[in-house]
Amino acid sequence: MSAKKQEKTRRVVAPPPSGGAAGGDPMTRVLPTFRRPGTTDFDNAWVGLEPTFQSEKSVKKWHKLAAEPGGEDAYFLDEYMLGTQEEIAKAIKKKYESKRAEGGHAWCMFDDVDRKEDIDQWKVKRQNLVFQWKDRSLENFTVRFSLDPETFEYSVKPVPLAWFYDERFVKLLDELLWEVPMKHGLAASIAHGGAQFSCSAKTFLTGSLLADDIATRLNHPELSTWTMDWPNPDDRAFRATRRRFAAFRAALDAYWAGGFHPRANGVLTFENAFLDRGFGPAPNPPSGLMDAKKGPEGDPREVFQTNFAFGRAVRLSAQNVHPGYWQSAHPHEEGYRPDQIMRYSEGNLNRLQLAGEVHVKSGKVLQPERAPELDAPLDISMLTNEASWEDRAQMGRTSARDFVEALLLDAHHARWLVAHPHVQVKASLLQDQLHGDAEDTVRRHAGEAALGRLRAEARKANLESSQGRIKSDWVEPETLFWEAWRALPAGERAAIAREAVAGFVERVEQAASADPRPQSKGADPMEWHRHRVHPVLWEALAPEIAKAKPGDPVRREYDAWRTRRDDYLARRPIFSHAGTAPPWALGD
Repeated sequence: MSAKKQEKTRRVVAPPPSGGAAGGDPMTRVLPTFRRPGTTDFDNAWVGLEPTFQSEKSVKKWHKLAAEPGGEDAYFLDEYMLGTQEEIAKAIKKKYESKRAEGGHAWCMFDDVDRKEDIDQWKVKRQNLVFQWKDRSLENFTVRFSLDPETFEYSVKPVPLAWFYDERFVKLLDELLWEVPMKHGLAASIAHGGAQFSCSAKTFLTGSLLADDIATRLNHPELSTWTMDWPNPDDRAFRATRRRFAAFRAALDAYWAGGFHPRANGVLTFENAFLDRGFGPAPNPPSGLMDAKKGPEGDPREVFQTNFAFGRAVRLSAQNVHPGYWQSAHPHEEGYRPDQIMRYSEGNLNRLQLAGEVHVKSGKVLQPERAPELDAPLDISMLTNEASWEDRAQMGRTSARDFVEALLLDAHHARWLVAHPHVQVKASLLQDQLHGDAEDTVRRHAGEAALGRLRAEARKANLESSQGRIKSDWVEPETLFWEAWRALPAGERAAIAREAVAGFVERVEQAASADPRPQSKGADPMEWHRHRVHPVLWEALAPEIAKAKPGDPVRREYDAWRTRRDDYLARRPIFSHAGTAPPWALGD
């Protein structure tokens, strides 16, 4: 494996851009404060986004070159890849300058844009588009455009969350970051790239928000399998295996018992972060350290230390239990970093870091000028200005609006969780038949011989991936997921589909109740999310849906999908540019 891993916008009248002082425009007003570690409110939250686009040629080129000695390096120097990268960057700059010169386009709020080339941390050429305000004292907006296996990838971070409520910014994303690559033959896909995004860690380290977000994801595996993403090792579900689920649940139990609180765990200092140790949990915490509704008791520093210790412990003791691509770390590979394996997960806390620590991917020291004294007690002010909680369970998005609404779904549900804390983890779900109980499902419905075949295939794959080091017949959870799904009787598939759809609708409606946008009031909350439900679920529900009562929310959603099926399908990306069959179609 390489060191690098593998609708048009609504027209809304926007306020005219001032391009001047920070207080004059909604987009510039937040610039002086959104990066500060201590501004933890959602109005000062920031996000990072990584949309990807591919072509048939980029996908096939990677697979051809990666199979040859030295081919991975050759891919990142390939004339087509670098030429396309540069061509698109130039086209973005040209289009923006042309539209800006025309006048009358509210989304052209920046004074100008520069294109610059540099080399990323993997020593690969990268294109940077730097959008500047008329007032040059204001922070620039920078779009980085780089290469990844099979794909062209944007890196846009950090961006104030407030910008995504501004239709001018959404229009800019659509006109430049989506329309330009699509006009040059690129498109988003499911199999060959994602659209993950991250949110400022400072926002999630207050109250019990981080713990509640993780608990919610444990309760809703459909988010990473049936709706926002599809089952794949790059974004492995927290609930993918019994051991993995148990590890996350144990961390949450310890959290609510007070095991990460500094009065039980000891006061954390920068030395703990520097050496990546001592985050607990304490085995026998005293009572009274946690409030059942608001989370950690104590002053802001104690609250931060509790949540920071929990986040680090989740990274070290839960994310790394049955992570994706676990076989592939090998010292002979460029970019060998065993501690990066754990990031292959639906959520990733690897970048929950402090100034003075070493960046988990590039190896560079983060903001060394801000590094605290080694014995200084940890405080939120020490967070690096790009410390984040990453939602990796996001497949490609076909428009900027599609991406923005996916991102805001997370943000609004987080707002809802703040008002409804202490989420209880569900011990069992019908979907467990496809996750932790998948082997039992296959054995029960397809027989022991089917499992034997899977194990034999897995042993061969594990040996190959690990260069002969790992002798195991452990079957990947995603393989078991689809084998179990195919083995289940139609009635049980329908029951799982009902649970998954109902769970997703619940999330969307909860998030909608916390949506601050005036235009969202009274609107259909599922309109920009209905297409996310995997069509396979609608197919599974079809034979059973007539039995549902007219007011049933799942039936309501099924009817809405069927009425505008073609419209919703058009919002979904293709599966593969290379014609690869999707796993849900294999064996049918």
